[in-house]
Amino acid sequence: MKRELKSYLAGWLALYLAAVCLPFLLAGCASDGAAPWPVDGETTSVTLRMSVAGAVGTRADGTEDEYATLENRINTLRVLVVTDGNKIAVNHKLTPEELAAQTVTIENVPVGKVTFCVLANEAALGKDYDTEEFELVDVPDRTSKEALLEDPDRTYFPKRFSEVNIDKGLPMSWIVCDYEVKAGSPTGTPGEPLEAQLVRCVAKLNISMNNDLDSEINIKAVNFGTFFGDRLYLFGEQSLDVPGSTAYEAKSYPYETEADYIKIPAYGEKMLVCYIYPSYAWLPEMTDSPYTIGFATLAKGTYPQKAFITEGALNSIDRNTQVNIRATLSVDARLILKYEVVDWGKKEITVPPFN
Repeated sequence: MKRELKSYLAGWLALYLAAVCLPFLLAGCASDGAAPWPVDGETTSVTLRMSVAGAVGTRADGTEDEYATLENRINTLRVLVVTDGNKIAVNHKLTPEELAAQTVTIENVPVGKVTFCVLANEAALGKDYDTEEFELVDVPDRTSKEALLEDPDRTYFPKRFSEVNIDKGLPMSWIVCDYEVKAGSPTGTPGEPLEAQLVRCVAKLNISMNNDLDSEINIKAVNFGTFFGDRLYLFGEQSLDVPGSTAYEAKSYPYETEADYIKIPAYGEKMLVCYIYPSYAWLPEMTDSPYTIGFATLAKGTYPQKAFITEGALNSIDRNTQVNIRATLSVDARLILKYEVVDWGKKEITVPPFN
């Protein structure tokens, strides 16, 4: 029986709560923290400290992980505080100084139950929420709404590592709902802040292409099945939170000229990293897995697409998870696959190959 993908996050993600949906609409808010609606009653301050879930820093030898600079980078950060009455009390885009410190004290937070929302690198999704609005949609089987990002032309994702603008980074978010802000004292202090541990809104395909032949392979195209989505909820509130309205399509990455081909020496290896929206493409009524990969080569023939997620395994790819795919290109266009779902940043693939 197919199983939904479980989140491989560390235990300290407990603050990333699953339950209450995001009930607000951002309408032309200023970035200096001014509230679009007056806050009635008592207020206090809240200090937040930002970190990235699953961040990879340096290896044991002191060298930085080759992808960490991009994947952990926070270029912009926005904090929203939503009252129990569904009004935005605070919309604060961090200043460069606050961003450098990764700590911010938010003033004028209303006492009582509030929802804290943090969004990093919104420009990676083509957004500027100083002026743009969140699109809210009803979610089936829920009593409230979620903030939806639609990308029907897949302008922003999927993207290969080489296509991501480091100055925009990867989108990340954090939400905590029904947080009780108490009267009489600040919530969090610069010495003991409230931890906001950001979760990447996308997933990562980490593809290892291995040449099992005694001569060079030139890959002209990498072809994928129909599992690339076109939307996501900005603030995921459960382990698999993919909009039911998501449309999926196949994806091919052709390399047009010989100079662009992926050249893998005999018995060598090359890597391809791709970032995608969370995906729930293999529905219960479907027989065949859409999670497939194949290759076209210059002189070694076509390696037909083959499922890397198969019957009895996972049927989805969650946000902030990494799917390691080891593809071995062997004789007679035979493709051998094995895969593993791991914490973001882990590269080792230890599971046995599929039969």
